[in-house]
Parts: sequence; C-alpha cells; structure tokens
Amino acid sequence: MTDIAGLPYYEVTFAADGTLTSDGGLPAAVQAGGVTNLFFLSHGWNDSADSARRLYQGMFTLLAGMLGDRRATSSAVGVFWPSLLFPEDDPATPDTPSTGAQLAKALAPSFPGKGQDLATMGAMLDAQPQDATQLQQFHQLASGLVTSPPLAPEDAGPQAAITGDTGAVFGHAAAMAKAPAGAAQGLPNPFTTLWSGAREVLRTMSYYEMKNRAGVVGQHGLGPLVATLAAAAPGLRVHLIGHSFGARLVAFSLTGLPDTATGAASPVKSLTLVQGAFSHFSFAAPTPCTAVPAGALAGVRNRVDGPLLSTFTAADRAVGWWYPAASMLAHQNAESLTDLTYEWGGMGHDGFQQSPPAVTVPLQPPGKQYSFEPDGVYQLDANEVICAIQSQFSGAHSDIDHPEVLWAILSAASV
Repeated sequence: MTDIAGLPYYEVTFAADGTLTSDGGLPAAVQAGGVTNLFFLSHGWNDSADSARRLYQGMFTLLAGMLGDRRATSSAVGVFWPSLLFPEDDPATPDTPSTGAQLAKALAPSFPGKGQDLATMGAMLDAQPQDATQLQQFHQLASGLVTSPPLAPEDAGPQAAITGDTGAVFGHAAAMAKAPAGAAQGLPNPFTTLWSGAREVLRTMSYYEMKNRAGVVGQHGLGPLVATLAAAAPGLRVHLIGHSFGARLVAFSLTGLPDTATGAASPVKSLTLVQGAFSHFSFAAPTPCTAVPAGALAGVRNRVDGPLLSTFTAADRAVGWWYPAASMLAHQNAESLTDLTYEWGGMGHDGFQQSPPAVTVPLQPPGKQYSFEPDGVYQLDANEVICAIQSQFSGAHSDIDHPEVLWAILSAASV
C-alpha cells in the first residue's frame, strides 16, 4: 500500500484469463476494517504499467482533494490487466508508420505464444507480396490473435471480420484506415490497397482481443474479488470506474458477482464508464437490433445499488468513428451509413442507448450539485470538458483527468 495525496492506494493485477496474480495487500487491509468507500479504476488500452500508474496518479489525486476528511475511510485501487495500445495509436509517438517488423516486436508481449505468427505477419507487411494466397495467410494468422470469448452478442463484428472473405474484409479495412493507401500516379495497385487493409486488420484484431479480454477479466477476476472483499467486510461500499476497454472490464465485473448481490445487498454502489469502448446497447432491453434482442448486461443492472454514469463526447474519434467502423462488418443490410454507425456505436460516443432513455446532463464543475437518483441511468455530456485532440486516431479519447469527471464520480458515490 502507498498513498496518493493522502488517499490509501492499492494495486491489483490480473492475468488475461482473470486470474488474480497480485492483490497488493488489499484484502488484508479491507478485512482489518476502517474502509467504507473503495474506488476501483481500470485503464483501457495501454502501452505500459507506467502509463496506467500515471493515469491513476492523476485521477486519484483529483479525487483525494475532493474527498477531504473522508480520505480516512476511503481507499483507491488501480486495476492492472494485460491490455495493449497499438504502437501507432500512442499520442506520445509521431504519426510515422511503423515497419511490419516493429509492429510485430511491439505486439508480441501482449500475445504469448504468438511471437512467430506476428513475425511472419510483420515480414509480409514489409514485403507486400502480390500474392492472394499470402493475403489469405495473413488473414488467418491475424484472426488467430483473437482467443478470448466475446461474451456479448451485440459485439458480433469481430466474428464477421474473422470468417469473412479476405478481399472484402481487407478492402473494408483499407477504406477505414486512418492513413489510406494511395498511388503516386495512375491507377492504384490493388495489392497496395489490400496490404494497407491487412495492416488495419492487424490493428483491428489486436483490439478485438483486448476488448474481449477486458470482459473476461471483469467477469472472472474483478467481480469475484469484489465479492470476496464484501463478504469479509459487510457494509463496504464499492465504486467501479473504468476508462475505454476498462469501462467494459468494470461493467462485466457485475456478471462475476453472486446472484444474491442485488439491490441493497450488492456492495457496488456506483458504476462510472469514462469514454467506454464497448456497445452502447450493453444495458438495453430491448435493443433496436433485431438480431440481438437484449444487451449482454441488461439483466445485471440491479447489481449496482446506485447510479450508472457514462461520459460521452463527439471529440472521441476512437469510439465515435473507429469503433463502429471496425464492428459494422457483421451487418451490412441497414438502410444507411447512419443506421450502421448507430447499430455498432460505443458508450463514449453517445452514452447509454436504451428504453426508457438515460437522462442526459452536462458535466458539472466541482461543488455544483447533481440530482442523481439511486436507480438512475445518466449520460454525462462531456463535449465541453473531454475535448483535447491528442492524436489522429483517438482524438480526445484519453483526455479524461479533469476535476469535472472526478466530481461526477464522487457525486454518484455519495448517493
């Protein structure tokens, strides 16, 4: 245990299958008593443990300042899990494309046992052979990176990208690439376009795996840990906060709680999804998608004995543009592009989409009171706060360490 601005801070670490590999002394501290409110925060796609710690340091420093004297009975927990930030999507790096070999080396640590497959794909990206068979081989190897189960029927896009025709999948991927392929003059070489798509498919498959993995870690890791802590300390109030794929992780942790953890019997007293990178229909029943009558989490809303919050902003390019573009391969018969974008939209773009509709309120400055209800579902309009464009790919997706965000979290926790 350490502290952040006087707030006790613990770290818990999970493997890709949800196994708890380090509890950071948290269970012993909770069992010893004195902790009333426990704030869990999970990172999303990430490039290192250090970057996750920087996020936690910034967010929990803001929270500690708002807690005041309540720091004595509150603790913060940073959740670590094996996620990945695709090298070219890191706001700290220039927008210079990596070589295939560089991509393979960067991705290998997050995909144990796939090092040789990644090296083969890297060599193909660098050589760009004009050979349809090798494009198909690349497609097969990239699809093999997705090993964690998706858990949610509303996230059917990955399966279509895995099983679809290579030319169609790679052509779609090339069209949505942030740096589309082109030719210096004359007609474009179709193989150049398809290898541009292959590069985008590698990015897409790596993110599919991270999104699926987040759900698994939540269900089999964080959820059972929360249940164990609550059993050891009756009256413990747990507040779940997640960013990006980490929002999916904390949301799916609800499915890892016992069936008896509902209403006042649930230790989870608030859930805040900060620019969540998963389906905005996850808590909906019914959904407007005929193939998916209900979201995967529609049946566990009652496992949060308090408000549900989701921030959203049009400046989040990762969730507002790339997420639906990467997912919509599963369904091409909507009447318009707007329909497709809506069907495959993410939380961070427009918040909870359900019936009855969530209540939309703007993010408030610290000290200005919200009117959150214990059973309420709220969309926090963050367009004026989460708006700093940090990279071409992600936009403002990670521009989240603002006092307004932490004030909303604390306000929900106080209901």
